[in-house]
Amino acid sequence: MISFHLLPDLSSIRDQKAAYLRGLIAPMDGMWEAGVTDPAPHWEIRVDDASAGYYAANGEGTLLQFYVRPAFEHRTRSLFDRVIAQDAIQRAVVSTIDTAFLALCLDVQKGVTVHTLLYEPGAAALSLPDGDGVTFWEVEAGELERTVAFQQQCLGGKADMSGWLRGYSANLIDRRELRVLSLGAEWIGLGEYRKSDSQKGIVDLGVMVSPQHRGRGWATSILALMRQECATNGHHPICSTTMDNVAAQKAIERAGFISRHRIMDVAF
Repeated sequence: MISFHLLPDLSSIRDQKAAYLRGLIAPMDGMWEAGVTDPAPHWEIRVDDASAGYYAANGEGTLLQFYVRPAFEHRTRSLFDRVIAQDAIQRAVVSTIDTAFLALCLDVQKGVTVHTLLYEPGAAALSLPDGDGVTFWEVEAGELERTVAFQQQCLGGKADMSGWLRGYSANLIDRRELRVLSLGAEWIGLGEYRKSDSQKGIVDLGVMVSPQHRGRGWATSILALMRQECATNGHHPICSTTMDNVAAQKAIERAGFISRHRIMDVAF
C-alpha cells in the first residue's frame, strides 16, 4: 500500500535529503534550496510500513522535489504517478541537475519553459576592478542599518522590506558572508558570499549595485573579486539569475561564469 504523510519538520528525512544532494550532477542553487524547497511542505512516501522516499510541494500545486530511496527505485515510476495524480499537483519546477526527477517530469509534460539559468566558473580570465579609491571589504555588524538602507535603494520598490532585509543581512554579517565595494566613502555595491550548510565547499554568490552605478561593470567586478576569494579559500562558486534578467546574465558571464544547467517550469 502506498501512502503519503505530511512531515512536521525535516528531521526524519535528513539522511534522505543528503542522499538526494549527492545524486545531483552539479551543485544545487543555495537560494533555491534555502528559500524555496526546504521551507515547502514535505511528505514522506511510504510503501506498506517502510519509508520509500519523500516529495516537496508548495501550496500552489507545484512539485518542487521528488526522491525515492535506492531500495524502492524499481517502483519510482508508479510512486511518481501516484504523487502527481493528486488533484493538488498541477506542475513541477525542476532543475536539469536533477536528472531523475527531470526525466519523470518530461515523460508527462504538457509544456516546458526555462525559469532560471545556473552558473559555474569557466576558464575565462577575471575582470578585476582597477581604480584609485576603489576598495572591497567585509561588512561589519555596526554597518547593518546602512546596509539595509542601501539594499532598499537598490531594490527600488515602494514596499518597505527593511524588516526582512535587516534579519537577512544580520545573518550574513554574523556569518561573515557580506562584502561591499566602495569608491572612497560611497558604497557602489554589495556582494553576498553565502557558504552552503548542506554542500561542503560550495559558495553561492549574489550581487546588488546601486542604481546610479549600474551599467559600468561594477557587478562583474564584485563577482570577479568574490570568485578570486573562492579560489583563495578552496571554495567552488556558483550563482544564478532568471531567464529575463539579461543585464545580470551579461555581468555574470563577463566575470567568467558559464551556464550549463537550468531550472525548468514543467506543466502537467
